[in-house]
Amino acid sequence: MITQRQSLEEMAHCLPRPVARTLLQMPEGTVQEIRIRAGQKTEIRTSGETKTCGLEPTPQQVGQIAEALCEHALYARVEEQRSGFVTLRGGHRMGLCGRVLLQGQSVRALREISSLCIRVAGQWRGAADRLLPLLTDETGRVMSALIVGLPGSGKTTLLRDACCRLSERGFRVGVVDERSEIAAMSGGEAQLSVGPHTDVLDGCCKEAGLRWMLRSMSPDVLVTDELGTATDAQAVLDCIAAGVAVLSTLHGREVQPPPTRGVMAQLVLHRAFDRYVLMDEHQVGQIAAVYDSQLHPMELP
Repeated sequence: MITQRQSLEEMAHCLPRPVARTLLQMPEGTVQEIRIRAGQKTEIRTSGETKTCGLEPTPQQVGQIAEALCEHALYARVEEQRSGFVTLRGGHRMGLCGRVLLQGQSVRALREISSLCIRVAGQWRGAADRLLPLLTDETGRVMSALIVGLPGSGKTTLLRDACCRLSERGFRVGVVDERSEIAAMSGGEAQLSVGPHTDVLDGCCKEAGLRWMLRSMSPDVLVTDELGTATDAQAVLDCIAAGVAVLSTLHGREVQPPPTRGVMAQLVLHRAFDRYVLMDEHQVGQIAAVYDSQLHPMELP
C-alpha cells in the first residue's frame, strides 16, 4: 500500500516545479483537488482553503502535463477519455477539457487539452465509523447501502473505508472497480487498502463485473462505485435478489422526497437498499443523514 503522501510525491514529478513545490508543502491528507487551466494560475484546493501557484501554463504545457501524469500513454486511453476523465496511479481521477471530436452524437476523441482537474483520492481510516453500526442487522448480516452525494463530497472515501472495515471483520468482499478508484490496482496489487478478505475485479463495467463476482467468488458483500445507468441498477437488483449485500454510490443532492425517475427511482421503487446515506454538501466526508429502506430517517450513532 502507498500513502497519499507517497502518491502525491510521484505526481509531483510530473508537474511544473512551482506547482510541485506548493503541493508538497501542503499538510498530509489535506489536498482534495488540483486545477490546471491554460493561461490561468494553478489552484490547489483543500477543505479549508485554495492555494494559487504562479504558473500560468500554455495549452501545450497543459497537454504535456496530462501526458506525463498518464505515464505518456494518454493516447492509449481513448475509451476513458470519452467519459471525460482518466484514472491515475493511486486512484486519483483526472478530468479533462479541450476540443471534442464527435462521431455522430458520440464522443470519438479529445484533442487540444485546455484544462484538467485532478481529484485526489483519499484514504481516511475511520471515515465509516458512524455508518458501520447501521450496516449490520441483529443477526450480523450485512445490509445493502447506497451512498448519495455531490461530486467531491467524499462518497468513494466513505465507501472504501466501509469496504475495508467489513473485510477486516471477516466478510468476503468483492469489489467491482470499473474506474480503478476504489482499490487503485497496480501490477495486481491494491494501492489503497480495501481489506484482507477482499477480491478486486479491476477495469470491468459494473453490469458484467457484479454478475462475474456473484458467479465466481461467493461474496458476502459486493462493492462498486457510481451507479449511472438502468443496466447498472438491474445488476444491483439481481445481486440483492440473490441474497448478496451491495454497497455503492450515486451522484445526487438528496434522497427525500422519493425520486420519480432515473436510476435512483428504479432502486427506491424496488426497495433495493436497506440504507440510503446522504453526504453533507458543505463538509467533505461528513454524513448528513441516513434513511432506511422506506426512506424514513434513522438516528446516527
